[in-house]
Amino acid sequence: MSGIVMMLLVLVIVAAVVVVIVQAMSENRTGEKREKEGTGKKVRDLQVDAVEMKRKKEPVREDPEVTEAKKELYQYLTQVIKKMFLYYRRGNWDTFTRVNLPSDKVMRHYDTIKKSLTTQSAEILDAYFSCVDREGTEEQKPGQIREPERLKEVFLCMVLPFYPVYYDRLDGIRYTSLLNQTMLNLFHRLTGKKFRMGYKNRYSSGVTAYRWKGDRYQVYAEDGKMLCDAVFKDGKVWEGFACLPEEGQKAGEDWQLMREGHFREGVFTDGTLHYIYKKRCGEL
Repeated sequence: MSGIVMMLLVLVIVAAVVVVIVQAMSENRTGEKREKEGTGKKVRDLQVDAVEMKRKKEPVREDPEVTEAKKELYQYLTQVIKKMFLYYRRGNWDTFTRVNLPSDKVMRHYDTIKKSLTTQSAEILDAYFSCVDREGTEEQKPGQIREPERLKEVFLCMVLPFYPVYYDRLDGIRYTSLLNQTMLNLFHRLTGKKFRMGYKNRYSSGVTAYRWKGDRYQVYAEDGKMLCDAVFKDGKVWEGFACLPEEGQKAGEDWQLMREGHFREGVFTDGTLHYIYKKRCGEL
């Protein structure tokens, strides 16, 4: 009897062992399956990410008509800006009353073009067009400048900060080298070409017109004399060394009184006063 009991116990133990082994094998297969499914999902996710990254890196295909309108806008702006430089240098801005208008194609795609620009470039473009009457009236054709002084402010937001101080000493300098980074960014977005600040900023004599580091500029006359080494703010020398004509002098005088020295917060603090002879050789 005891022998039968022992055999039954052995059979029970063997059956239990078999059950445990079967369960373990089943769980192992399930784990492998889950692991394979997880690995497969990761691979699929990586493949999706790779496709998405490739899509993002691919250049956006722009409507050819928009691209053409951008180039036309660039050509239009260069003509207008050259004209503004001319009137500002001559000192007769008040006679600057009209400009041509961009083509219908440009204005049709204007909002789309603006979306491709930096915020600063779009703002200055809007500011310019706000000064120009694009509709016209019964008495006046489109293209009339509404607010000449406001347009002058917009123009000065396009140029480097030292320009309104030394504009009469910078004749012969390539106009694009006198535009600030906002305008160069605008030209880049319109054409796809690179416009580098300071490019070809030389006189015909070969002298470099200006150098800069951060917001500090060194400006030179055509003969190489340094006119300033200073920071500019609100259209005037703010901090540093500069040589400037004394304010309040009569135009057309042969002799000009100059201040040469240091400025602090826009105020001339120390230096010298001296006269320079302005009449050129051959003038009567």
